[in-house]
Amino acid sequence: MSQWQTSCTDDPDRQLDVSALSHERRATAWYGGLRKNFPGLSVTVRSAEYPVGRMERVSLGPGELVAINSMPALVRYHPESVPSHLDLHLSLMLQVGGSTTASQADRECTLQQGDMCLMDECSPFQLSGEGCSQILFLRMPRRLAMGRLNRLENQCGLLLPASEPGNRLLADMLVRMLFAAPHLAEPQRVALIGSAIHMLGLAQPVDDLYAGTEHRRVRHAIEFIERNCSVAGLRAEEVAQAQGVSRRRLDQLMRAALGRTVCQHLWARRLARASADLRDPAQRQASIAQVAFANGFEDAAHFTRAFKRIQGVTPTEWRAVRALN
Repeated sequence: MSQWQTSCTDDPDRQLDVSALSHERRATAWYGGLRKNFPGLSVTVRSAEYPVGRMERVSLGPGELVAINSMPALVRYHPESVPSHLDLHLSLMLQVGGSTTASQADRECTLQQGDMCLMDECSPFQLSGEGCSQILFLRMPRRLAMGRLNRLENQCGLLLPASEPGNRLLADMLVRMLFAAPHLAEPQRVALIGSAIHMLGLAQPVDDLYAGTEHRRVRHAIEFIERNCSVAGLRAEEVAQAQGVSRRRLDQLMRAALGRTVCQHLWARRLARASADLRDPAQRQASIAQVAFANGFEDAAHFTRAFKRIQGVTPTEWRAVRALN
């Protein structure tokens, strides 16, 4: 993608290029630029040479396209560091060159050229590149994307392989958008982000490429949990019963597909939803107990212990950080 060397935006606030700096200053400038443009990121540079570091952002109304040519780095995202007034995004990540290992929600995949995956800013994630990489991100308003395709949340952290025709078509569209969007009027860019979200219906994770009965049971179990995880008292046995298998068998299938049991997935989804509710300004008046009960927890103290074990802080501290930001 040598064409990326041609600027796709004339706005200096939406560009970052460290190539003109001395090698001693490049890592610091790259780290600081990413932190400024994307709150919540921490970056560890893995190269003594710092050969490249270039980023360009193209506004698409409430979303944006971000083209990044990165030096080897480990990037961690921490949602608790994002100011509460900023909107969260869902990002479609396309590996244009090099390779990156992406991990989120107990899932990990390695992207080679042409592969994609979805990353959700509602929960922590990590991107690890041992060599230089070219990556294109489509950042979409999270609520808008999830509202139109609620199954997307279950696809985050899963590989969207370039071998699948629908994924290739989606990847080609992203690259074309990068070069066409700067020449579009603002109403056209707004229309483009809406169209791109609809096009996500083409996305097919690697887990979905297997059409066997067992894999369908996993998908149906995940969908059942999404619909019912706010129901207090929901047990893994009920999830398994709804799929027509034993809990032991469904646990085996869930471990193979997601790396966790039915119960672990149920708790993870409850905690993720509660985390989002605690940072939602519209729910600022709700007590910690109310948030816990609304997300299927039967005991507020148990919720607090589980939340701290996963997030490292109590629900009260989590919410306080959001308010301060």
